[in-house]
Amino acid sequence: MQRPSTFGSLALTCVLLAFAGADAAAEGGDSPTPRLAAAVPGVGLTTVPAAITTSMVAGVSDRSVPTTREFGVESSSTEMRTSEWDVYPYLRYTVNLTPGTDTTNIRWAGRSVNNNDLALHVWDESTDSWGSALAAAKPETPGSTIELNAEISNRSGTVDVLVIDGPRVDRSFAQTNATPDRAFADPSTYDFSLQHITDTQYISRDDPGVYSDMTQWTADNADELKIDYSMHTGDLIQSWISPGRPDTQARKEFEAASESMSILEDAGIAHGVLPGNHDNIWNTAGKLVPGEHEKNHALYNEYFGPQRYRDQPYWGGSFTDQDNSAHYDLVDIAGAKFLMLYIGYNPPEKVMQWAERVLDEHPDRNVVIGTHYYMEDDGEKKLMGFGDIGSSSGQQIWNRLVVPHESVFLVLSGHVDGQAAVVDENVGDTDRTVVQLLADYQYFEVDGERSTGFQRLLQFDVDGGTMAVTTHSPTLDAYDVESYDLKNRYGPEDGEFVTDFTLRADVPRAVIAD
Repeated sequence: MQRPSTFGSLALTCVLLAFAGADAAAEGGDSPTPRLAAAVPGVGLTTVPAAITTSMVAGVSDRSVPTTREFGVESSSTEMRTSEWDVYPYLRYTVNLTPGTDTTNIRWAGRSVNNNDLALHVWDESTDSWGSALAAAKPETPGSTIELNAEISNRSGTVDVLVIDGPRVDRSFAQTNATPDRAFADPSTYDFSLQHITDTQYISRDDPGVYSDMTQWTADNADELKIDYSMHTGDLIQSWISPGRPDTQARKEFEAASESMSILEDAGIAHGVLPGNHDNIWNTAGKLVPGEHEKNHALYNEYFGPQRYRDQPYWGGSFTDQDNSAHYDLVDIAGAKFLMLYIGYNPPEKVMQWAERVLDEHPDRNVVIGTHYYMEDDGEKKLMGFGDIGSSSGQQIWNRLVVPHESVFLVLSGHVDGQAAVVDENVGDTDRTVVQLLADYQYFEVDGERSTGFQRLLQFDVDGGTMAVTTHSPTLDAYDVESYDLKNRYGPEDGEFVTDFTLRADVPRAVIAD
């Protein structure tokens, strides 16, 4: 995967300083090591007793805990921001203390971004390393002031202090949400959330008010629960699968689904849909009509075609100008860049090639793939046979879209009754973690009706690389989805859990001294 340049102007300053230092060294016959930036008066850090002088520089490291005291490419600044996944911004201070000082209290105040936490290290002469963090904390509210305090003993002369935005040190988000508690995560502890809806086919047909309950709940709670995107993974309706029948019933269901989804549009919530097998038409042998992909999706496109979405600010593009059976959206959330890629049911080769091009053209975007039939309720991904109504596209999507493209971190799907979570680690030749979730509640019942209205909210702690998944029905005001499964397959931990994920495209980090 081509890695984008996303450091911004401050990182460019670092590079220019590095070149300037290298030129000066060459002229003077010095070592080729890049010259360090000129220090500026220290901001954000105070000591008790007061230091004689405090100075600082800003920089970036390719390690969350650098291995050397001085890194070579730094800038004369009081802040540093980055957005590349494997670099970490820092502020490095040189503190001159009064000789003979036995104990010094260090206090640092400043900010990062989102809910990122910051860590404070002091250079240890005895081990010649920065060692473990002496203090680490995250903000009370996203982007607010962070205060770090540490006490150092038996020091005199010069002390070097490092404040760095590395991977999450505070694991309280994961720990707090690890046990099902019939509640969403505390919004102040995560950066954003994504709603997953799928297989609304029976409520579109029999009880469309439940469908509207789901999207209205999203609109009503978007601000409080930080719902920045909603993804529907197909089978919006039930009755458009058999050829030769009037389209009267299918249109009634599409109109109901359209009305429910318009609640998200009216609320200004970015969202997208894709066609499941009940949203397109098949021939009498249970096969796609060969070579008529667009014709099969004609009715779906009448209600949910590109014309409905292309003027939205998040719209990226569709398979063709007239066919929205596959499309993608571009959204910036919590300072990070995302691409939401939609793959309809049983995609033909030309759709898979289109999807590969989309991912190749957007290497700087973290990718969520939404598709209809991806895996079974036991987590198995089957090989597809194009044109077969009973086939899964899961293994093809995994082989061609997920593994080769390091920016893909999440796959959402439906179609198969039930729920499953597969977390693959060390995908490809990397240490990345990819999460794949099945959540389809079309056969779950309340009072003998398939009208439970369960959906999922995925709550993301970006800095921690942790996602809290909560399953909830607005209609029932219930979280215990397992209680409505007639097959009694699940426990509370299957509908409410945490899992790690890995972003390898755009990850905002910053250290800003106050």
